[in-house]
Amino acid sequence: MDSDQLRLDADLIEVMRNGVTSALETGAEFVSPAHVMLGLLADSRVGPAIAPLIPRDDVQRAAGEAHRRLSDVAEIPEGALPDGEQAPFVRRDTVAFRSRDGMQTLYLDDDAFRIFLEGARRADGVYRIKHLVFAFTAEAVKERELLDLVGRDPQAVTKAVDALG
Repeated sequence: MDSDQLRLDADLIEVMRNGVTSALETGAEFVSPAHVMLGLLADSRVGPAIAPLIPRDDVQRAAGEAHRRLSDVAEIPEGALPDGEQAPFVRRDTVAFRSRDGMQTLYLDDDAFRIFLEGARRADGVYRIKHLVFAFTAEAVKERELLDLVGRDPQAVTKAVDALG
């Protein structure tokens, strides 16, 4: 693996796939931070540790309303293609994950992508769920909408996940 690459842990991929599935269930075109949080809550290890601290009703409400919000995700134009050839899919300035069943793919919205990148910055070699949670809580102290998803005590969420090892 290239030294600039970061391996995604299988559990992190599963969280992101659960987030995509949550987005699809609410009719969203992109995966929002609320959908990612629902993916975290669905994780069999992290979910029970953070569930008592996370305002699930607020997260579900935000996930249900995410489709109304315009995303700042931009389409990346294709380079020159041979005459008559079409690009196989629309590329965007973010990352995409498949749904839990593997049948559909959605891109992260700009806010979810920012959190995802912040988690990647915290990882060393392997990007794990804890890095995503730490990114969520770090960003939540800067932005009210994220704080509403993480709850009143982001530090307690961080400690709960950190205690899992």
